[in-house]
Amino acid sequence: MKKKNTNTILLIALLLIVAVFAFVAVRTAKATYNKKVADEKISEPDFYAMTEFSEENSQAVMKALKSGSADKLGALMIEASGTEDVVSFADWGNADFDNAVSLGAGSLSTALDKKGRIDVSERFIVPVGEQRFVLYIETLTSRHGMINEGVKAVGVTTYEHFDQLDYGWNGEDDDESALAGKSFVKK
Repeated sequence: MKKKNTNTILLIALLLIVAVFAFVAVRTAKATYNKKVADEKISEPDFYAMTEFSEENSQAVMKALKSGSADKLGALMIEASGTEDVVSFADWGNADFDNAVSLGAGSLSTALDKKGRIDVSERFIVPVGEQRFVLYIETLTSRHGMINEGVKAVGVTTYEHFDQLDYGWNGEDDDESALAGKSFVKK
């Protein structure tokens, strides 16, 4: 009986030692990571990561629009105001998102803000039945473009309106457009 009791005590002591070592290792790794992040001297945004986030968020927005649910679109957005207007702007259930043409991703900001945030937006020409619409999707990133904060704004207008503005429409809400969320870019 005494040998069994000694083995149990030894096992518990070993488990406590392993737990202490694991705790110290995790704390040290976290402190080291936080120190390295604090010491980083990043001068340029990570545009590659930003375009990846834009593509990922654009696909999610298109999927939400295809479903016709303003709630699904709102769940993707940082601020969900105006989602009903965007969802009801066109018959997105008949949209051919597989043949949507991207006009490329880019940032409308002149520089990072004080918190290291910057936008990346993309415009798509989307055929819906016999009509074409232009979809503007703006993603907000932080830590110099390395963290995806989510969809900041989704705008939609007709291709005719977009063409009348000489392809200069960037999600602005007007009489011939709808906007969900609020653009990060100060106009």
